[in-house]
Amino acid sequence: MKRRVAKWTIIIAILLSGAMALFMIIVEPQIKKTMEEGEGTHSVKVIMADLRYERRIKLIKEELDTLEEGQFTALFLSMYPIRSYDMQDLSYWRGLETFKAEMVMENGRELAGTLDYLQELDIMPKIMFFGLDPECLETEYPLEDSLLKLIRQNPETGYEILLVNPMMAYWRRKEDGEWQTVIDRYEKAAELLGQEENVKLFFACDREWLVCNDSNYAEDKMPTEDAARSLLAYYTREEYLLTEENRQKRMDTARELIADWRSDDRTLAGLWDRTLVFIGDSTFGNFSGSMAVTGVVEHFTDAGVINCGYGGMAAAYGDPECPAMGDLLGAIEQGDGSGIAGTGDGPPAVAAAARLRQLADAGEEAVIFLDFGINDYIKGFPVAGENPYDCDTYAGAMRSGIEKLGAMFPNGQLVLVTPNFIKYSNFGTNPAGETASVFVDYVDALRELAEEYALPVLDIYTELGIDKDNYAHYLQDEIHLNETGRFNMGMGVLGLLQEMFP
Repeated sequence: MKRRVAKWTIIIAILLSGAMALFMIIVEPQIKKTMEEGEGTHSVKVIMADLRYERRIKLIKEELDTLEEGQFTALFLSMYPIRSYDMQDLSYWRGLETFKAEMVMENGRELAGTLDYLQELDIMPKIMFFGLDPECLETEYPLEDSLLKLIRQNPETGYEILLVNPMMAYWRRKEDGEWQTVIDRYEKAAELLGQEENVKLFFACDREWLVCNDSNYAEDKMPTEDAARSLLAYYTREEYLLTEENRQKRMDTARELIADWRSDDRTLAGLWDRTLVFIGDSTFGNFSGSMAVTGVVEHFTDAGVINCGYGGMAAAYGDPECPAMGDLLGAIEQGDGSGIAGTGDGPPAVAAAARLRQLADAGEEAVIFLDFGINDYIKGFPVAGENPYDCDTYAGAMRSGIEKLGAMFPNGQLVLVTPNFIKYSNFGTNPAGETASVFVDYVDALRELAEEYALPVLDIYTELGIDKDNYAHYLQDEIHLNETGRFNMGMGVLGLLQEMFP
């Protein structure tokens, strides 16, 4: 036993001696040099930083060495993770064949080294996408000596700089003065870079739909694939362009947004055991994931959410090519969606039929949001008729649906949702047919039904604040809500739930 211990002691001593010798061979000359240069007690830290830089810049260079001149029309480098960004989107939207570097540059020194090496390779593309994280820039390697210097040396290259947009949980973890300092660094970087003619700056820290919903992120500073695609779409349209004219206002908006959400947690407690059901048209049915209305609500409540939206569906009957609300409610009642003509079992609204039937049989206290009206207007269905239960009219179909859902879910709570403001057909002022009405008549009919049945109503037509002057900020086309509109609608649902379950 003693011999074995002695043996291992000798082996360990030899290994330690070898490691120390290797350390002294590599590091001692650098320590001596830095001591002679007067860096004193910081010398070891500086040397270790140098060693890390040499190792990492070598890896970055190895990745860039795979490039050939003319192989790509754009290059995407970043100081934050960009794995979720799909370069096929840039190819499809802009015709750019883009090389995306996987290595993340951690600081300004690596940024400067990478840019210098690109110059050495002499393969500067027409477009350079750059993910910039101002927080990671050290004072020793300012933008003036790295990125800005290269931009001025290569005026024929267009630089599209994507400032990092961290999730709100990231901002919440910082101390009061710390997060404000970070935003100040954003503003300083934007001020410097925004002066160059071949630079476009993009910024989204002031976009509530993105940064305030942590479900949009795979990491602190990296959005999910869906959120990244939405961001790239906005950048492609230059809707989130940061300019000299809007910089101060947008930076102030970001400061206000972060300060507000740091002090007020919107999460609703106590709803984790409830089921929220969303039945409607494309407002629900065309979107899924964290950026859908249902995704926003799910994130902030932890409730069980079932999306029964179906794009193109109207409340009233009359369109032979698309099922009506009554068809969907009949499928829920039967617990089988396969009988709905023309749909198969694919759409979520149809696939959820059996599950909702089970909830109804179990006496579930579900909260059901019912939202129809846009397609009734577009298809020219009458608002109402002589028979209050005429399902060929909007009001008649809604009245029948309200009573059917009430019978299926006697312990549930039904909420009526008005259709949202639209730009379509001259802001809904043109009737679609002789028997049709203007759009606001369908909105008013829904409000009247809510009063008739003493039901809560979520009036997104007015409460989202969309009008003729600002609709472009909330609609992705002439009808459908964009990410901002859907986020705001989701927050409207949360506000109503808070009133219902204080």
